[in-house]
Amino acid sequence: MIQRVQMLGSALSQLLNVATARDLRDTGSNESVSARLHRQRRRGEKFIDAVFFWQRDPGHCERAFQNDVFDAVALLAEVEMRSVDMTAKRANVRATTGAAT
Repeated sequence: MIQRVQMLGSALSQLLNVATARDLRDTGSNESVSARLHRQRRRGEKFIDAVFFWQRDPGHCERAFQNDVFDAVALLAEVEMRSVDMTAKRANVRATTGAAT
C-alpha cells in the first residue's frame, strides 16, 4: 500500500512537472518537479526541500534527481541486455539453420 501511494505521488509530480514547465524541451515526461528544480538549480528547490524536511543529506530534490539518474541507467542497462540477448539468439538461429550471415 505504501509503495502504491509513493508511486501515485511520483506520477502526480511528473504530471505537475509537464503542466508547469515553461519549455517542454527543458524536461521529460518521466522527470518530477523536484528533480527538475535540482537539475536546473531553481529557487523552488529550497522550498520543496523544506516541505520534505525529514529528507536530509541529500535533500529531497537532490535525492529525486539521483533516483531519476539511477532509474535511467538501470533502464539503459536492461535495454542493452535485451539487445545482446537478441543478437545472440539471431546468431544461434543462423548457426543452427545454416543461414548466411
